[in-house]
Amino acid sequence: MAVAVQQAPYIVFDEEDRIVEVSELAVPVFGSFLGKNLWDCFPDSRRLYQPHYTEARRTGAPVEFAQYYNGRVMLVKAVPSGTRVTLWYDVIAILDVLTIEGLRESLDSALAKLSAAEETIRREQVRTSLRLVGGRA
Repeated sequence: MAVAVQQAPYIVFDEEDRIVEVSELAVPVFGSFLGKNLWDCFPDSRRLYQPHYTEARRTGAPVEFAQYYNGRVMLVKAVPSGTRVTLWYDVIAILDVLTIEGLRESLDSALAKLSAAEETIRREQVRTSLRLVGGRA
């Protein structure tokens, strides 16, 4: 996923899923929830997000995924570090449901951005799997 970590908002939550840190860019959404349990604040999101966070903790590896929630399409990256997880997110589209044409256009835009992100991920996976083999010319 092409989440620009330096510019994307993030939150950090602990082993009990309490929000323990909120980046400046995430303050408008998460700032008032600092110190509170993530699932108490967003109970309807638990079934969508928790399996990814559980996988990140279980494997110790970052987990990247696209998610639709509350009218927004987001690219999300959960990065485990000990008992904490840093959640980077990038809202790539807000679906316009006022008109059929608006919905169609916002879905087309979201799909194009998701396709571009998928291609970026694929290129990164190929790049990291390549190994330089020494030899003579």
